[in-house]
Amino acid sequence: MTELAAPIIDPFIANTFRIVCLLFVAEVVGVCGIMTNVINILVFRGQGYQDGVNITLTALAVSDIGALISQQIYNLLLIPMIQETDLVILKSHLGVLVIYVNEYFVRVSSLVTSFASVERCVCVVMPLKVKSIITRKVVFTVNVTIFLVLSLYLFPPYFSIYLGLKIIPGWNRTVLSIFYQSYGESVLRLSYNFTDLLLPYGTFLILILSSATIFFQLKAKAKWRHSISSESLQSGKSVAPFKERKSVVMLMTVSIVCVLLVLPKSLMLTVGGVVREMKMDGAYKDITTIVYSFTSLLETINSSITIFIYYRMSTKYRTEFQKFFSVFKK
Repeated sequence: MTELAAPIIDPFIANTFRIVCLLFVAEVVGVCGIMTNVINILVFRGQGYQDGVNITLTALAVSDIGALISQQIYNLLLIPMIQETDLVILKSHLGVLVIYVNEYFVRVSSLVTSFASVERCVCVVMPLKVKSIITRKVVFTVNVTIFLVLSLYLFPPYFSIYLGLKIIPGWNRTVLSIFYQSYGESVLRLSYNFTDLLLPYGTFLILILSSATIFFQLKAKAKWRHSISSESLQSGKSVAPFKERKSVVMLMTVSIVCVLLVLPKSLMLTVGGVVREMKMDGAYKDITTIVYSFTSLLETINSSITIFIYYRMSTKYRTEFQKFFSVFKK
């Protein structure tokens, strides 16, 4: 009889790290993130939706709230006092159902961010045509379409399972449990290529290419502005491009932050799909637990910090933000 390999990291340490990272740190960040995204929505509503960017950023705030709420629910399931059979459904199985919802909203947020990045990229590359190409109606339609089409992400996992009663021998209880359909593994393996490979990495590629294009275009235009006379630079005509440039740089920053904070989780899931030992029930599950907890925290941070980027880099946002809170000071 072969002996099981000893874990690389003590399971107690791995579990403690997960609880501290998700149940404490991520919960605090997540609660703050939900509040800041609500503030974002109120500020953009106060600014109005004449600018299509505000529509996209409102959609981003909505998807971020969905990601944060679902992550909060998952984190609460880590409370040690809640036993596996204390709920109407096995605690670990409820976590599986919730985490798919979380991953849906994370993917929506990433794709909405990539659309905002492409929108600003078009603004920089074709400034005279952008108003006719990307209208408010187009922006609204694209954002709604992203939410609706990506809801198909939930179909393969939920189509592959069903809920049934399960008797827990040691607990003398019958609870709901997840059971996989006979075709479940085949469906999930097929959908994995799109939902966990093509979709996230395609989104990251769009974000990187758009940000790179914006960077080089702004750099080229900056050189051109330096080459013209100081009299032209001081004219009123240069003010509008400067404001537009600040908006572009702000969205480029949001895109870069999204890639830096969301990409690690996608890489981890890809490794888990290729290396059997790195799955949650694999030989290196202790390492997977730690990496998963940390990358989930990064996703929570990504969904929570946009307010600081907006406030720091957008004069219009800062003005409306201060106007909004000045009401409570009176």
